[in-house]
Amino acid sequence: MNFKLLSKVSGLFFSGLLMISCSDNDDPATRGQLSINVANSLVETGAKSSSHKEVAPGLDLSTFLINIEEFELEIDYEDENYDDDNYSGDDDLWDDDGYYDSEDEFELEGPFVVDLLAGKVELMNISVPVGPFEELEFEFEKSDDPESALFGKSILIEGTFEGTPFVFWHDFNDEVEVDFEDVEQNIVITEGAESVTINFDLLGIFTQDFGIDLSAATDGNGDGTVEISPMDEDGNNDLADAIKEAIKNHIELLED
Repeated sequence: MNFKLLSKVSGLFFSGLLMISCSDNDDPATRGQLSINVANSLVETGAKSSSHKEVAPGLDLSTFLINIEEFELEIDYEDENYDDDNYSGDDDLWDDDGYYDSEDEFELEGPFVVDLLAGKVELMNISVPVGPFEELEFEFEKSDDPESALFGKSILIEGTFEGTPFVFWHDFNDEVEVDFEDVEQNIVITEGAESVTINFDLLGIFTQDFGIDLSAATDGNGDGTVEISPMDEDGNNDLADAIKEAIKNHIELLED
């Protein structure tokens, strides 16, 4: 693994973000600012950001990179202001597909590389129409950048478990919908500034009681490194799929 390259990649948070300007007849008074951040559960507990994190006894992570291709906000369908039959505002704001996305007023161009061990990071700060949004949606996508540590992968985790090095990667392409724990709670945009955080619960993913037990992983080829992937030679293909699902199931939306 080229750690010099990893260091370079981890600093490129969403540098490819492109925003398309609003239409000329869009009233600025009907919009607000939304900051979207990403963090992990260790930040919540007060752990300092570093290149290594002890997630659980015997488990230390040195790399946790993800690649995201798309990002969308989902409109609250029950709010009459977003129904074309009742909405009297600027018809150019919405294409009425239920999403505030590239078909509406802005476009997010990926891929976006995110270092989940870097602490709380602001992904974007965007201008959004005032109103309620039910959830965020983004898509894991494998990288096609040959210069990236994630080339051919959508997620990469490295570390040690009970002193043995391990590498996990996956190349899945899946959409993930992220909502608040309280299903009745929405992201409500006012004419001021709002902020939410996409939180990856590392404790939930990797603790034996609630997530994945890495003691089940094997070093089938005896090379000293446990490899966990959809196509590894160590016999951990099923475990790779289980880790993928655990990661998707332990993402939550927090209000800042």
